[in-house]
Amino acid sequence: MPDYSGLFEKETLLTAVDVLFRLVLAIVLGGVVGMEREAHGRPAGVRTHMLVCIGVVLFAEVSRFWEGGEARIVANIVTGIGFLGAGTIIRMGVEVRGLTTSASIWAVAAVGMAVAAGGAMIWAAIGATILILITLSVVNKLELSILPGIHPRELLVTLDARERVVDVLMAIEKSGAHAIGVRVARMEPGIELAVEVRGKADSLLTILSEVPGVSSAKWQQ
Repeated sequence: MPDYSGLFEKETLLTAVDVLFRLVLAIVLGGVVGMEREAHGRPAGVRTHMLVCIGVVLFAEVSRFWEGGEARIVANIVTGIGFLGAGTIIRMGVEVRGLTTSASIWAVAAVGMAVAAGGAMIWAAIGATILILITLSVVNKLELSILPGIHPRELLVTLDARERVVDVLMAIEKSGAHAIGVRVARMEPGIELAVEVRGKADSLLTILSEVPGVSSAKWQQ
């Protein structure tokens, strides 16, 4: 039977407060990264990143109570996060989506482990979170400005009839871009197509506005 006699001792309570502080910090740091992912409509958002970070911290803290258990649990955390990250990766035709989100989950797990380590690693965890955000947001914008055609973008086009789909695809090719994937995002009111477009397409929206039957065209943010 478990021994609860020392549950309210000063040393036990101070340890509990320390662990709770690390769990709260894990929620904040994981949530910040999750907000960036959710803002871009990715499958793993705020709650997922929060739970990953808090779970890693708690696993790491609990492992301290078993002799020789830390190394084994940490190794299993890395393996488990790999499986979780794989669940966010989706293959759409020739394109693979979700790799960045998978990597962000993996990085957040490392942040959680740094928080659990405590001491100077707390600052390392905060610094790593800032660097993760810079990588996810600033670097992405920098890539798009330097090499605008390197990543596919999702274009939302609203049509009045299915017959206009061919006209839309021809207009995309005319602009110098390439449609690498098409799906129906909505049927009513009006047909909304989600088109994955690769290549430089500065004039694409202007060209699509001149296609008969196209009521609106915009880039997915």
